[in-house]
Amino acid sequence: MLRSILSGTERSGVESKDCDEASLSSNREIPHCAQNENEWNDAVIKRIVGTLVGLAGVGAGVLAASFVVLGNRRIDEWETLTIDDAVEGDYVELDDGTRLHYITCGDPANEPIILIHGLMDSALHWHKNIAALAEHHRVFAIDLPGFGYSSRVNEPVYCLDYLARAVHDFMNEREIWRADIAGHSLGGAVALQMAHDYPERVDKLVLIAPGTYLTNQLEPLKYAARVPYAPRAIMGFAMTSEQARIRSWQHALGSPEHLDRNELSLRVRPQRVKGTADALIAMAASCWTNNLANELDRVTAPTLILWGDRDRTVPPWHGDRHINALPKAELIVLEGAGHIPQNEFPERVNELMLGFLTNQTQGLSTA
Repeated sequence: MLRSILSGTERSGVESKDCDEASLSSNREIPHCAQNENEWNDAVIKRIVGTLVGLAGVGAGVLAASFVVLGNRRIDEWETLTIDDAVEGDYVELDDGTRLHYITCGDPANEPIILIHGLMDSALHWHKNIAALAEHHRVFAIDLPGFGYSSRVNEPVYCLDYLARAVHDFMNEREIWRADIAGHSLGGAVALQMAHDYPERVDKLVLIAPGTYLTNQLEPLKYAARVPYAPRAIMGFAMTSEQARIRSWQHALGSPEHLDRNELSLRVRPQRVKGTADALIAMAASCWTNNLANELDRVTAPTLILWGDRDRTVPPWHGDRHINALPKAELIVLEGAGHIPQNEFPERVNELMLGFLTNQTQGLSTA
C-alpha cells in the first residue's frame, strides 16, 4: 500500500513535472506570438501614418494650387482697364518707349512745377493741391512708370535712378529745362535723386515724408518676389480686398476720422490697369540699393520738408535725418497729420508750399 501510494505520488510528480514543462513551454511561445503581433501593429501604424502624410501633402498641394489659381483669377478680373482709360491728362513717349501719363494745369507762362506721387499712387494723388499751385505755377502731375496710367514695365529695372531718369526724360520731351519739383514718400526720394543726378534741372524741392532712408531696406523683397507663382497670387488677394485697402488707407492717416471712401475709390481706379500686379512684382524684384542717403550733402537745391507728427509709414524722426544731411533745408512738422498731409490738410500744405516756392530761400539755412 505504501509502495502504491509512493508510486502514485511519484507518478503524480512526474505528471505534474510534465505538465509544468508543457506549461512553461507554452508560456515561452506567448512572447514570440506577442512580438509578431506588435511588429504587425507597428507596420500597420506606419502605413497609416505614411498614407496620412501623403494625403496631407496632396491636400496641401491642392490648396496651394487652388490659392495660385484663385489669386491669378482675381487679378485677371480686377485689371480691366488700360493706360488709355485715363479720365484726363495727356501722354509723352520717353526714349525707352515708355508712355508717361501726366496732368497739367496753369498758365504756360508761369514757372513749372513737377509733382511726383508715392508708392501705389498716381497723379490723382495731388488733386487737392493742383488748382492752388496752378494759380502761380504751370503744374505737371506725372504718373511714374508702373503707376497710374503710365506704361507697365514688367522687368526688374525699377530703382531711384531709373525713376529719376524718367522724370528727366519727361522734362526733355516737354521742353522743361528747369523746374521746381515736389515729391511725396517714394516720389520724395525720386525728387531728391533727380536733384542729385541732374542739379542743373532742379530749382527748388518740396519733400513730403520722403522715403529716402527706406529704399535700401527693400532689398530682401527681391528674393521673395522671385518665388514661383506665389507673389502674383498674393497680389491677387491683397489688391482686390476692400478691407485691406481701407486698413492701408487708415494706417496712412493721422486720424481714422479723415477716411474718405470717395477719395479711396478715386485713387484705386488706376490700380485696375492691366499689368499693375506684374509691375509691382517687378518692383519688388528690382535692386533698390544706392548711395543717395549717404550723398544728400550734394543736393544744393533749397528744400522744404513737410512731415506729419502722426506718420506711421515713415516716422517723423526721418525728417531730422534729412534736415541734418541736406545743406539748404527747412523742416516743418504738421500736428495731427499722418503720412499724407497734403490730403488730410490740403489748405495748410498748399499755403506752406506756395509760401516757400514764391519766396525761394526765405527761412532756409544756407551752406
